[in-house]
Amino acid sequence: PSPSSSSPAVTKGLFILWAVPGQGGRPLQPPTLQQIQALVRHMAEDAQELFAFYEEDQHLAINNLCRNNRPPEWLRGPVMVPRGVRGTMVRMAQALQDITQHQRDLNPPGAEILRRLASTHLKVRGLLSNLEGLFPAPSLPPGRRPPPGPTAPTKVFRQKLEGCRILWSYARFMAKLNAQLEARSRRARREKRRSRRGSRLSARS
Repeated sequence: PSPSSSSPAVTKGLFILWAVPGQGGRPLQPPTLQQIQALVRHMAEDAQELFAFYEEDQHLAINNLCRNNRPPEWLRGPVMVPRGVRGTMVRMAQALQDITQHQRDLNPPGAEILRRLASTHLKVRGLLSNLEGLFPAPSLPPGRRPPPGPTAPTKVFRQKLEGCRILWSYARFMAKLNAQLEARSRRARREKRRSRRGSRLSARS
């Protein structure tokens, strides 16, 4: 079967291949459109599942606290230009690290929330590895961070809420990106069918 209709096991296998960079930190070979679609579709489903779990696990599923219609500027896409998506994935990988670090302070090692965050972070890094291999760009210097302050209850709640809102915006971003890639694929298939029909008519005349 084609990668666009692959089973979860095949998609996972392809993802593992993409997530492991080749020489020089680049993917072993450029991905096809179908492979990118398969990974993005898998990531869109994963993002929605992670958000739903986080919202429930952190007791934030009240009054739509997390479902903010004002996402961070870098998550307002999706931008179909590859470099734009790459920039978003760079920021999302960092955001997931920050959310994970906060949750490590609140949960024992091996907690389900930590496992899910690590899995999503790996997927983001896998897509980023592909995009960096196709469109290399100089690495951005890490931003300076303020030293951690006291973990007051109000600060803990704010961090939980901020993480939840970022995961909500990320889930929406990936859903839109998936829809745009599928629309592009449908257009490509239609154009291919029209081209084949045109070739057959030319051959007959």
